Amino acid sequence: MDEFGWFSRREFLRASLAGTAAALLPGRLLWGAAADAATKVWVFHGPDRTRLMNACLQTIDKNGGFGTDVKKLTLKVNAAWARPARMAANTNPELVDAFLKGCRERGIKELVLPEKSCDRASESFRLSGIEAAAQANGAHLLDLRREKNAFVSRQIPRGRNLRRADVAREVLETDALVNLPVVKHHGAARMTAAMKNWMGSVDDRGAWHRNYLHQCIADFSSFLKPRWSILDATRVMASGGPKGPSRDIKTPELLILSRDPVAADAYAATLLSRRGAKDVMYIMLAERMGVGVADLEKMSVEKIEVE
Repeated sequence: MDEFGWFSRREFLRASLAGTAAALLPGRLLWGAAADAATKVWVFHGPDRTRLMNACLQTIDKNGGFGTDVKKLTLKVNAAWARPARMAANTNPELVDAFLKGCRERGIKELVLPEKSCDRASESFRLSGIEAAAQANGAHLLDLRREKNAFVSRQIPRGRNLRRADVAREVLETDALVNLPVVKHHGAARMTAAMKNWMGSVDDRGAWHRNYLHQCIADFSSFLKPRWSILDATRVMASGGPKGPSRDIKTPELLILSRDPVAADAYAATLLSRRGAKDVMYIMLAERMGVGVADLEKMSVEKIEVE
C-alpha cells in the first residue's frame, strides 16, 4: 500500500485473485468497514478532479441527493486567500466548476457561494479561480463584506463558549447547504477542513479566536448542519497554513464525502497527523458534544478508485 492506505494496482489485482476484493473498475468499491455502521464516509481517489467530483455527485444521488424540490443550493467553499490553486490555500476551482455543472444538470436553478474572505475578496476570488468557475456556471459568488444585510443574528443553543453569532443569511435561507472546503494545515487550529470552514460565513471570526477557537468551532458545528460535506484533499498544504506559502504540499488526490462533518474531518486529519483526530481538539470536542463521530472504527469508510 502507499502512504495513504491505497492499494497499488498490482496489490489490488493480487487481492482480487485471492477472493478478497472485487475487480478493479472505475468507480468501484475498494474497501469498506462494517456495513451496519451508522456513520458513512466515502473517500474518492484519482488524478482527474472533474471525474472525482462526478463520482462524488453520483454517490450523493444514490444516498438521498440534496433533498426534494431543491431550487436554491448554497455552496460554502474556501475562497479566503489571494493564492492560486497550486498553493492549496483555497478550494480547488476545478472541483467547484464540476460541482456547479453537476447541480445545473440536476435542475438546480439558483447557486450561491457566500464568502467572507480574509484577503481582499476581489483578489481572493480571482486568483483562486473560483470566480471564473462561478461565472462559467451562472452561480453567484458573494463577497459578504460588501453585501447589504448579509448577516442574521442567531443564538447557538448548544454553544458553550459561542452563544450567539451573526451568520450569513445565504447559509440559513436555502433549500440545500453543502460545504466544500479545502483540507490544510492551520497554525491555530492544527487543521482546517469542514467544521472550521464555517468561519467564512460569520461576521466576527475574531471572536472565535478570542474565546478558545476549538470550542467555538465545535459550538457552531452543533448549530449549522450541511446536507453534505465534501472535502478537497486533492492538494494538501501540510504546513504553513492557512495561507502559505508552504514547502510541504502533499498530493493525496482525494475527495472525502460524508453527511457527518465530524467524521469527514476525522478522516481528513489522518492526512496531516499519525494521531489523526486526536491532534485536532475541535474534532474531539465536537464528538463529546454529540455533533458527530470522530472514531474511524465506528464509521463505515468506503474507498473508491476513480480512473
